[in-house]
Amino acid sequence: MAPATLSGVTSSSPDANPFQYLQRNAEQNPNGVFVRSVDQVITNGEALVRVKKIALEMRRLGVKPGHIVALELPDMLAMLFTFAILHEAAISTVLPDGYVADGIFQVDWIFSRKTPSPQRGATVVPVDQKFLQHVEENPYGISQREEPVGVVRILFSSGTTGAPNAIPSHASSLALYQDAFDTWLEGDPFLVLMDFGTPWGFSVFYFSVIAGRPYLSVGRAKPDAIIKMIIQNSVTSLKGSPAQIASVVDEAERQGITVPSVESVHVGGTVMPPGVADRMRAAAEGCTIYSMYGSTEAKITSIKVYDRDDPYNAGRPLPTATIEIVDENDEVVPIGTPGRVRQKSPSMSHEYLGNPSATRQAFRNGWFYPGDLGLLRPDSGLTLTGRESETLNAGGVKIDPNRLDHFAMRNPKVKDACAFEYQVASGMTQIGMALVTDEDIDIQQVITELKAEFFGASPKLVARVDEIPRGRSGKPLRRILAERYSEI
Repeated sequence: MAPATLSGVTSSSPDANPFQYLQRNAEQNPNGVFVRSVDQVITNGEALVRVKKIALEMRRLGVKPGHIVALELPDMLAMLFTFAILHEAAISTVLPDGYVADGIFQVDWIFSRKTPSPQRGATVVPVDQKFLQHVEENPYGISQREEPVGVVRILFSSGTTGAPNAIPSHASSLALYQDAFDTWLEGDPFLVLMDFGTPWGFSVFYFSVIAGRPYLSVGRAKPDAIIKMIIQNSVTSLKGSPAQIASVVDEAERQGITVPSVESVHVGGTVMPPGVADRMRAAAEGCTIYSMYGSTEAKITSIKVYDRDDPYNAGRPLPTATIEIVDENDEVVPIGTPGRVRQKSPSMSHEYLGNPSATRQAFRNGWFYPGDLGLLRPDSGLTLTGRESETLNAGGVKIDPNRLDHFAMRNPKVKDACAFEYQVASGMTQIGMALVTDEDIDIQQVITELKAEFFGASPKLVARVDEIPRGRSGKPLRRILAERYSEI
């Protein structure tokens, strides 16, 4: 397959409306697939007609260029509405569950199929069957707005250690993301396991339209539906978090099947446990796994073939990315010395909307500080050693929780694990661990093995749970477990 490119629209200006990509696809390949789910297909030609009808309804309602429009819709409908918003030169977003933007930025419109979180000053439009029927009856001949498009989407950080931060995603910065573009779209076809409301889900969909590629949409489908999509479409590449990859493996094992069409797996969000990697290779009858290191703010900064013997090896920076390790005074430290990771790239963001204190902390002198700890090796590669905000501390004994998670998941009966720090009645902190396991597991054996491996840093509390709380990007929400098991 020829490498994908960002070319194809006459204007390469940052102000060119990305709606032009959809219009080009509909004109050049009207019967080509715009998006496909388990039970629905929308062609480029159909998408263009529906988008223009939705755009006309938005214009009638009063959506203006520059307005911020929040979507609370199923993924395939949200994709159509997103391009209708671009058609009107407005800005789309998907707000995190429970997020309130008051005092941060102004949400002007909410198009929703449920009861949305209240947003001061926003006009709520219920997208029910009556609304959709009315849209379907709209004429088609509306012209797109001529106003320039700057911000195309408001994305959000993962919120693993606190409230998510809003990140403006500019058309110009997305256009600079050529260095990792081929990786995003590797595989024919590929399947992204993160839903459209996540930065990863949106970005890969957006680039798929730019490249004229079909997009397979899982939405928030259950693992059995995802397995069905993989088999029906002979998917060659999966992209997702370790937890999402693990859920696919769990389902394949439950059904007693393999997915041999899968040739590559791209993993991001956090470090891949070696046990999950081994099971994924077995489920795919052999596949190449790639670790992708980066962030919503700085995009992908390194990609490498996964090394199960050194899962914390994040690889060398991409040609357009720069990674440095600095001390607490922001001074660069020698090679091999642990410290704080900072990154920069042409496509990185430079602010959090409405949060100047968080902006000052994370963006300094042209660098983004993701909160990761690590060291640079003599081969210029990055080794991650943990996260500042997630380092667990029990009586002065500090440890990266990922080490505990990965060790627990070496037991084949442990399906998921999450270490966390919680407060006991005395006010001191201890380390706890939540496990998702098979029914017949010997929990005492797991506890004994953790004590033998980690001594004073081993969990003092081990709880079996139905599932680990995770954000939409798949990262574990350790703070929720900390609150759940706090004794204060």
